[in-house]
Amino acid sequence: MRTAAVIGAAGGIGSAICEAMVAAGYSIFLLDLEERQESVVPALTAWGERAAFVPCDLAEPASIARAFAQIERQGKGLDACINAAGVIRRGRFVDVSQEDLDTMMAINVTGAFQAIQAAVRLMIASGGGRIVNVASAHGLRTTAERSSYAMTKGAILALTRALAVELGPQGILVNAVAPGPVTTGMQHADSESRRLWQASTPLGRVAAANEVARAVAFLASPSNTFITGDTLIVDGGASVSMG
Repeated sequence: MRTAAVIGAAGGIGSAICEAMVAAGYSIFLLDLEERQESVVPALTAWGERAAFVPCDLAEPASIARAFAQIERQGKGLDACINAAGVIRRGRFVDVSQEDLDTMMAINVTGAFQAIQAAVRLMIASGGGRIVNVASAHGLRTTAERSSYAMTKGAILALTRALAVELGPQGILVNAVAPGPVTTGMQHADSESRRLWQASTPLGRVAAANEVARAVAFLASPSNTFITGDTLIVDGGASVSMG
């Protein structure tokens, strides 16, 4: 059985990705903050031996190291790693605090880098794998008061491309998915940002989490044999609309 690690597994998109990966036949490690374990207990119970919770705080390098050491001790190897963790702090550029900037950089960029690094070491040992970063359409096209968030997601898209180049010879394919607003995402349902995105979407709605998850599951699967360094935009056509 193939094995996947899902970082940010307790979030709306993360939990949908876990479901998609289990449905695709994977055994999964659900990585998230220890205090969020209770929210995934029903899934862990339903999936039995095919799923295990691994505490992981992307803001703490020691926590990342412990999480992937625990995965390594399981002896199942690692075929796929999906980074679906992230935080957002909204506000005018001139008002972004050092604390908020540090938090977003630590979790969205530095922690993600270190977690992928640990996953890649396991994949190299087992002969290859798939990495999928859940970025955001904000890394490509954004709205006001999203400067720091857009910057971190743009960094993840750049990292995706760089890793695809470096890791391809080792059998590791690296891609990103960039969703627009998602019904269970971090964006408030009544926010102006969501209204603008939805108004410019030809499909006239925002995505469901499972629509993003299916895109991730394909890129993370053995069926993906020749796509790497790409960003799949899952925004209902908003990014190409002139509306």
